[in-house]
Amino acid sequence: MASVPRAPRTILTIWRSALALPAVCGFAALALYSRTLAPGLTWAHNAADGGDLLAAALTRGVPHPPGYPTYQLLLRAAIALFASDPARAGNWLSALCAAASVALMADLIRRVLPSRSWRGLVAFSAALAWAASPTLWSQAVVTEVYTLNALFVAAILWTLWRWREGQKTGGRPGAWLILAGFIFGLGMGNHVSLALLLPGGAAWLWSNRGSDCKLQIALAIAVGLSVYAYLPWAAAGNPPVNWGDPRTLERFWWLVSGQVYQGLAFNVGWAYLPGRLAAWVADALRQFGGPWAALLALVGLWRLDRGDHAWWRLTAIVGLVYSAFAVGYKSPDSHVYLIPVWAVATTWLAAGLDYGLHVGDRALQRLRRGPLTSSAGGDSRRSSRPVSYALRGLAIALLLALPAMPALRFWSEMDLSHDRAAQAYLDGVLATAQPAAIILAATDGPTFALWYAIYGREIRPDLIPINVNLYAFGWYRETLAGRHPELLQIVGGSLPLLDQFVLAAAAVQPLYRGEPLNVVLSGLTEGPAEGSLVRLVLP
Repeated sequence: MASVPRAPRTILTIWRSALALPAVCGFAALALYSRTLAPGLTWAHNAADGGDLLAAALTRGVPHPPGYPTYQLLLRAAIALFASDPARAGNWLSALCAAASVALMADLIRRVLPSRSWRGLVAFSAALAWAASPTLWSQAVVTEVYTLNALFVAAILWTLWRWREGQKTGGRPGAWLILAGFIFGLGMGNHVSLALLLPGGAAWLWSNRGSDCKLQIALAIAVGLSVYAYLPWAAAGNPPVNWGDPRTLERFWWLVSGQVYQGLAFNVGWAYLPGRLAAWVADALRQFGGPWAALLALVGLWRLDRGDHAWWRLTAIVGLVYSAFAVGYKSPDSHVYLIPVWAVATTWLAAGLDYGLHVGDRALQRLRRGPLTSSAGGDSRRSSRPVSYALRGLAIALLLALPAMPALRFWSEMDLSHDRAAQAYLDGVLATAQPAAIILAATDGPTFALWYAIYGREIRPDLIPINVNLYAFGWYRETLAGRHPELLQIVGGSLPLLDQFVLAAAAVQPLYRGEPLNVVLSGLTEGPAEGSLVRLVLP
């Protein structure tokens, strides 16, 4: 009987097959994040900057250095789609970016692993373990720039791998490098730490005989970087959130180079270095559910060195460079800079899983062959089938448990669905402050929350929030005077030194501090607390 010929696979069938794994992983990650998403403005997970980013997007302004123009444009689009609650729109943007990075990592892992029967399930398991890793998860449920940075890292790694695939299959592989250059330039408009990918990328190109389209790549990077033109354009509108007022070249460079933060890079004293390294190790052991997963990742790194040395070199350099930067960055939230490290470690974890399953498959094959005697051999093969099925079932269960374990372990820590601390602070301040009151703040959380409510959402626009630390900058005093010209009437001219200003202000209108201040305001005394506020008065 003639066999029935198989129907040819259409392009649509192949396309759907290629999208199936990343789509499932991306939607699973999005389901996890949506269930634990913060309901609005939040300070949790070191997300105090969210108020500044939201206020800048709502006022078409410029947030803190380096300005994040790519993120600002995307955030404005998200708010336009979800205008009723801008803070929740910002949280959803983070969740979508994180889920997209998970989808790309799933497809990347599927391509990187050798062609074996377990490849799809390993990619599924490792990608969802990346989704449930606490560092990525913590940023996926708040308004911050780091999940967009994770998406750009994943996209660049993916395009670099596709370039090498194109070298082997023919066609125009240089197009992938041009795309990678554009993504890199655009990603630099989100977070300049993306530049730390360059040493690993250079090693990858060198290992794979470089490229003959260097000029096109440079042009693609320049096109991506052109997003920074948004910053002086936004500043030209004199928005109330206008860090650095980057309309001159000097101020533009001050903003985009992050000069105000440059003293933090590699500024950890030698005495603190052991503690920082210990924190790095502790963070690494947390990421994928426990030490056993970290051990699997190390096994995968070892296997990559024995197999695909170019990919091993790329990922190892990325891991080392980002780790050195994060360890040496003098900031309590520097662990977020390790997200690219855990991204490449996900590929190591997948390689370790793949190797373990390969060893198990070889053991099962030996078990099936059994003794060489004919009769006993048949019985042995039949008796080995239940064992084979049991072991395969156990392997599948372990692969599914890999992402489930961190999801269960970190759920309560990551779940912000009931977090309303920032909103409660705002509700108290906005309900208590007298008309036309000046509210002094010092730290990011209260300052940016007030900016978000007063400037961004125009709730109680009569209030005047002032950050006592930013007051030392000329651009900030100019922004204050432009937004609140009544301040100039109080002092009879340009804004003076802080001590002089608060004395003059306290004499004519209500003056509060919205939190304990880190500066001494001589000549004022504190009245009774009024909710979240403390009245400052002349003696």
